[in-house]
Amino acid sequence: MFKIKALLIKNTLKTLLKDHSLLKLIFVGTLSALLLFTAFFITYKFFSFVRAFPFSDLLIHRSLSLFFLVIFSILIFSVIVTSLPLLYKSSERLFLMGLPIKISSIFKIKLAESVTLASWAALLLCLPILIGWQISTGCSILVYPAIILSLGFFVIICGVIGTAICLLLSSIFSLRKGQALFIGLFLLSLPLIIFCTKFGIFRETPQEAFAFFSKIIDSMGFSTHPLLPSLWFVRLIDGIRKGEWRESLFLLSLMATTAAVFFILLSKMADSLYLRGIDLMEGSGSSSKYKEPLWIRKILFFLNPGFRSLVVKDILLFLRDPLQWSQFLIFFGILFVYFLNLPRAGYEIDLPYFKSLAFFLNISAIALVVSTLTTRFLFPLISIEGKRFWIISLAPITRKGLLLEKLFLSSFFFLLITEPLMILLNLILKTEGLAFFFSLVMIGVMTLTLTSLSVGLGAVYPVFSKEDPSSIVSSLGGTINAIISLLYVIISVSLIAIPVQLHIGHGFSYQRLMLYLIVSISVFIVMSLFCSLVSMIKGQRSLEAVEA
Repeated sequence: MFKIKALLIKNTLKTLLKDHSLLKLIFVGTLSALLLFTAFFITYKFFSFVRAFPFSDLLIHRSLSLFFLVIFSILIFSVIVTSLPLLYKSSERLFLMGLPIKISSIFKIKLAESVTLASWAALLLCLPILIGWQISTGCSILVYPAIILSLGFFVIICGVIGTAICLLLSSIFSLRKGQALFIGLFLLSLPLIIFCTKFGIFRETPQEAFAFFSKIIDSMGFSTHPLLPSLWFVRLIDGIRKGEWRESLFLLSLMATTAAVFFILLSKMADSLYLRGIDLMEGSGSSSKYKEPLWIRKILFFLNPGFRSLVVKDILLFLRDPLQWSQFLIFFGILFVYFLNLPRAGYEIDLPYFKSLAFFLNISAIALVVSTLTTRFLFPLISIEGKRFWIISLAPITRKGLLLEKLFLSSFFFLLITEPLMILLNLILKTEGLAFFFSLVMIGVMTLTLTSLSVGLGAVYPVFSKEDPSSIVSSLGGTINAIISLLYVIISVSLIAIPVQLHIGHGFSYQRLMLYLIVSISVFIVMSLFCSLVSMIKGQRSLEAVEA
């Protein structure tokens, strides 16, 4: 089984040049390298700056412990989300169970797939941060092999924990009802809840810098519990940097043995629970009769009947799949909790420069979450139709209408979330007047552009051979979409933020500021229209060329 998967990966890499031009691959590779270098550069500058403080080692250690605790929780959640369809709903699983193959072998190959799919992006994010941290301290070159080795053990521990939660809950609850996922989400959200509770000590912002940073360090103390693998990893790398080889070797052995023991226990657990979970899922059905969702049709009465039927279909498919909308909610849930804690995090600042900077950074936060979600949920919309695409082709609607339906539904849904979040942000930061109105327009334009990019590029680079949305997003087209969306957000916010910050910080005249803003806003609007129209036009042409 592992040989087959290795051969599939090998052939996929060989056919990349056949399916995609060399120039396109170079473009994606260059942009990816540029983004990773940017993450490294920012991390390096941050750690170099923090080292000027007398308590820098403690602050860095607590920050990294909290960061890897978040990565630890994200990896476990990602493994749960990825392993649910691979272990229980994959068509390949059904095929393999009809062959003379041990059920343990099927489980292990699916475990390897889910852990790989769930962890590669997080590992890619961790590497430039870790390298920036180590270079800023002038560490030994021996630390880098230790980083790679210990990251492998760290991922295995996260993968085993996530899969064990999936096995346990799926053997008790029906996956179709989504209780297992909700219980898992509650368990994994505990670190976030604890952090928000601890961070709530900022009822009033301390006036002295030392007291402020002391409270920050205290609020992150829960991330240094000795039983957390994330803390083992941070102490291991920090120990090698300081030359504490005995403790580092002990921590490396601890991570290795923990990963091995957890894997053995998971294998024993799977022998008794995996088939039970499959039986529960296959045998669970709805006892109630299907009811026509008339309330949705009544709300959308103004739409063409064929157009409205497709909208209703997509809404119902989304609502009936807890794997999809639970991931969607957790992103915006974290963002919502983040906004609620802004008043406690020291944003009562009198300096206009920092108020403006906080304003634009938080707009970036909303836009980056939207770019992530549009890539994750909108890019696969055309591809997941899969082999059933011919049925839609028989419907009384053109393929252009199909693409516009996806765009209409996606834009309406995202605007319904981003605009209230923007209003909440403005109220928290006490934004008034023209800035309040402009921020709503700006986030609205960015939302429409990001949805157009994902829907359009999803039609340009469809992957009809795969049913799992996470696998579709991991394709070359999904990578291109993610990179373009990220660059669009960075450029859009920078176009408006830089002139404003220069005006406040360097005393540019009001006339000069207005001139810069007129040019920046014009470039922003033209760039947004260009990205939206080009992606949708190319998506329409590509979709019309697809044979049903």
